[in-house]
Amino acid sequence: MIRYLETEEKGRCLDLWREAFPEDSTEFCDYYFKEKMKDNKVLVREENGEIVSMLHRNPYKIYMRGREAVCDYIVGVSTLVAERHKGYMRSLMLAMLRDMQEERMPFTFLMPARESLYRPYDFRYIYDQPRWVLKYNPHIHREPCNLKTLGADLAEWQTAWLKRQYEVFAIRDEAYLQRMEKELASENGTCTLLYDDDWFIGMQSEWGLKEREMRYLYTGEHYRSEAGRKPAIMARIVCMPEFVKTIRLAENCPQDEVTVEIGINDLFVPQNQGAWLWQLTKEGSRMIQESRFIAKGKMEVLTISELTEWLFGYRTPAQVAKIPYGEYIEPFRGVFLDEVV
Repeated sequence: MIRYLETEEKGRCLDLWREAFPEDSTEFCDYYFKEKMKDNKVLVREENGEIVSMLHRNPYKIYMRGREAVCDYIVGVSTLVAERHKGYMRSLMLAMLRDMQEERMPFTFLMPARESLYRPYDFRYIYDQPRWVLKYNPHIHREPCNLKTLGADLAEWQTAWLKRQYEVFAIRDEAYLQRMEKELASENGTCTLLYDDDWFIGMQSEWGLKEREMRYLYTGEHYRSEAGRKPAIMARIVCMPEFVKTIRLAENCPQDEVTVEIGINDLFVPQNQGAWLWQLTKEGSRMIQESRFIAKGKMEVLTISELTEWLFGYRTPAQVAKIPYGEYIEPFRGVFLDEVV
C-alpha cells in the first residue's frame, strides 16, 4: 500500500530513517523530525502494516527568473535493508512524479547519495556547489548573528545577493533563516556577520559535531576565492508547461516571437510525452501539446533529462543546434541550490 502519512503518524518512520542514515546525529534527527516534518509530505509503502520504504517531499519556495514556485526537495529516500531489491522505491518514485505532475510542479530536486539511484528516473545534475574561502583581509571582522532582531533584514539581504548572481534559488525569508538557525544548532553550528571596517559584506556559517566544515559563505567576489566545486544537486522537470514560463528568447534574437516544434520523450510522466508547439518571446514562453505521438524525422526530439540539463543551463544537447532559433533560446543562467538535509 502506498500513501502519505498523516501528520500525527510521521514519527513512525524514525526507525527507518535511523537505519538508513546512521551518520545523522541524534540532535539532527530531533531537529528534522520536529521542524521539517511540520510542512512536508512523507510518501511511504507499507507491507503488513510496516513502513518498508519512504521518501520525503520537503517544499521550498523557488525563485525562477522573476517568478516564484513551490518545488519539492526530495530527501529521506530509503528502504529497509531486509526489503530492498523488490521494486518498492521505484513504485514510490513513480507515484511521487504522478502526484507532482497533477500539482503542476515545475521541477523537483535532490542531493544524491549516489547518482546512479536517480538517473533511471531522469534526474540529472544541474548545480555544482562551489567551495568558497574567505580571502585574508585585515579589515574584516566578525560579529555574532542575532536573527531575533535582524532576521527580516538579513533575509532581504540574502535574496538581493542571490538575485544579483543567479536566476534559480530558494527564496530567503525570515522563516527560512529561523529554520536555518535551528538546523545549524543541531550540529553545533555558528553564524557570523562579516564586516569590512563598518561596511556589512556578508555572512559565514560553519557546523559539525565531530569535524567542523563551512555550511555557507555569502559574500561578494572581491572577498572570496574558490577552492574547487563538485556536482551537488540533481533535478528533474516535472510539468513542462509550468517550467518553461520564464524560458525566453535572447535579446539579440532577430525575431521577437518564434514558434518551434519539438518532441519530448518522458517515460515516467506521460503528460510530457509527445509533440509540442513551443511559443517563445523575449519575455517568456508557453508550450501547447500538439500530439501525444512524435512524428519521427519531422522535429528534433529530446528526452526530459536532456531538457532538464539544457534549460537549467548545465549542458547543451547536440539537438539544440538543429532546432530553429535554438541558439537564441535562453536557459536559466545561474543556479544556486545549497540546501542540505
